[in-house]
Amino acid sequence: MEIKIDLLKRASLFAGMSEAEILQLVHCLGAPIRSYGKGAILWQAGDTVSQAGIILDGIVDAVQYHPDGSMQLVTRHKPGSVFGDLLMGAQRPSPVTLQTPDGAQVLFLSLHAILSDCGQGCPCHVRLRHNLFSEGAKKFFHLRRRLQYLSEPRLRRRVLLFLQDCSRDAGQDYFTLPFTRCEMAEFLGANRSALSRELSQLQKEGFIEFYRNSFRLLHI
Repeated sequence: MEIKIDLLKRASLFAGMSEAEILQLVHCLGAPIRSYGKGAILWQAGDTVSQAGIILDGIVDAVQYHPDGSMQLVTRHKPGSVFGDLLMGAQRPSPVTLQTPDGAQVLFLSLHAILSDCGQGCPCHVRLRHNLFSEGAKKFFHLRRRLQYLSEPRLRRRVLLFLQDCSRDAGQDYFTLPFTRCEMAEFLGANRSALSRELSQLQKEGFIEFYRNSFRLLHI
């Protein structure tokens, strides 16, 4: 299967590597590429994870299912994103289910292959391990940020913190979210109707402007 090298060059695990080094590394690690259809499950909550994935195409969601059958979106992974890196290092059952809403193509890297020496003295192996640690640190701060949202008792405060962080990540006041309104509500631990009312009120009061998934911060 064809490797999308331009996308891999933008992936955090391959930061600082040339195209030739990335291709060499993928070959050395024996990294397989797998395709998943719409609604496919990559792994279930409770599964032990021994490999990380880099999304080449599509979207992969980390979700939690509750006893009453409801689902909560934990994280949405887009093309170029890395997932499973923390879980494979922990060697503990996954607390989330990984599934793709519309299908995806994923390149997998096993923990054993990453930590093993290929015998060819590739400097890119050292770079990969360094990038893996950096990615783990970023995930830590992302989770810390999510906990901050969920710990806020007032929905307005949750929404404003979330939108401010999205603006900061985009480097500008105008940005587009990768979530539907329902998915945004799940991410913030809110009811969809309550979230829609709060967004409309914030727009009415002149704090934000939005149309569908595109937002602009005005006076926050």
